[in-house]
Amino acid sequence: MQKVSRFTVFYFFLFFTTILPFLPEFIPFLPRQISGFNLTGYAWILMLMVSLISLPGIGRATFYVWPWIPWLLYLIIYILIDFSFLGLQLTLQYLLPIVVGVVASSFEYSEQKLRWLAKWLIRTCSIAIIGFIAGLITYGNDYIGNATTPMLLTILASLVASVWFYSRNKKFLIFFILLFLVPSISVTRMGILAMASVFIFHFANRRLRDKLIYSSFGLIALLIVFNSQSFQEKTFYSGRGTISDLSIDYYNNSNLRTNARITWKRVLTPGLKAAPVWGNGPRADNAFLTKITKTRGGEAHNDYLSVRFNYGYVGLILLLLGFFGSFISISKIYWRKIEDYSLKVIASSSLTLFIAFLLFMYSDNILKYTVFFPNYFFAILGIVYSMNLTQGLVLDLDE
Repeated sequence: MQKVSRFTVFYFFLFFTTILPFLPEFIPFLPRQISGFNLTGYAWILMLMVSLISLPGIGRATFYVWPWIPWLLYLIIYILIDFSFLGLQLTLQYLLPIVVGVVASSFEYSEQKLRWLAKWLIRTCSIAIIGFIAGLITYGNDYIGNATTPMLLTILASLVASVWFYSRNKKFLIFFILLFLVPSISVTRMGILAMASVFIFHFANRRLRDKLIYSSFGLIALLIVFNSQSFQEKTFYSGRGTISDLSIDYYNNSNLRTNARITWKRVLTPGLKAAPVWGNGPRADNAFLTKITKTRGGEAHNDYLSVRFNYGYVGLILLLLGFFGSFISISKIYWRKIEDYSLKVIASSSLTLFIAFLLFMYSDNILKYTVFFPNYFFAILGIVYSMNLTQGLVLDLDE
């Protein structure tokens, strides 16, 4: 019997842990919660276990981890000083994607492996879309997939857009448009903006003339979605609003529907002022919101706000420095002359996904939704670092 490779096992669980939360939409008797924990919780814990088990066996790790060391040390030291079960859970959620990136960077990537990954990413996204549609029909806007599915699809959208800009093969442009329709139809506002930003600012689109042309197309698409009745009714209490109403300071706009984000911001403000530098401790936001709401708590729906509350400005700065350092390191790889077509596609996609990641952080808890976006993001970074070292085989994605 043929031995299953570490590569296959690792990436099988990367995809499976994304599919797992959608399985109740396909298996009627499968509960969405087991022993009080969502399947999403079991999914990220399973991926953490697989990643940690994979670490001792890696022969080489090319992931440029240095920008993340201060953030990692800060998280570990903080949880040792201020320990709680929920705090430990949050710490592990924040650590997981970086571990995924390190493991991913330890593999060598051939044409066959990259095709296998592309095939399974498309399959995973297809399953997510079907489960997403079923969940919306059953649960409406309360379905968790309403927020997480566009995050996952943005990963694929960035790769598809990259192939389009390099190949000009129209089927990839159509593919991107179909992906963009998912958050547009469900009116997932940040998903719409993030996916449109992927197209408008994609690093694979290098020529200035093309940037202007396709940026115009992207902006027109955004305007069409913005002026649609479904978007207007979901976004504004009055049922009508303008672009100027979507300011960065949306907390002070009484006409803007933010799904309780304004309430969470106001509730957390005293805690933010009480401990601005070091924060209130890992997962202190959950404990604080539990006292206020008299329920199991809530989420800030803004990772910048949540990190500030828990870890202070020090923590937020260290987190952003990690992103900045990785962006610079990937940029150095991308902007030199690369002969490998697949490396150009993946490197340009990874740079573009930094934009999407930072956007999603502004309106949601994407740092905690590890199995839907962060794990893939860091795995892609790991692939770029590995391929940069080996300059592997050319992947002809146009076939």
